[in-house]
Amino acid sequence: MPNTIPVFINGRAIQATSGASLAQCLGGHDPDLLALLLGGAIATDARGLPVDPDAPMAAGGIYRLQRSARVGDATDA
Repeated sequence: MPNTIPVFINGRAIQATSGASLAQCLGGHDPDLLALLLGGAIATDARGLPVDPDAPMAAGGIYRLQRSARVGDATDA
């Protein structure tokens, strides 16, 4: 059994595989959030700073995904 670490994603505690990225973790735990991430959502840490979704997560890390108001309509006048 692989080593796991606790992380928190959008307020939910998850046991993630040690060394896994946020994107990898979401692929195994929440495909809807992964789709949101791949669709342009911003991943942030507990301080609200952007994080690389492909970087390994830290034990006890707090991550949030949120849609950007700028993603989508590129027809600004």
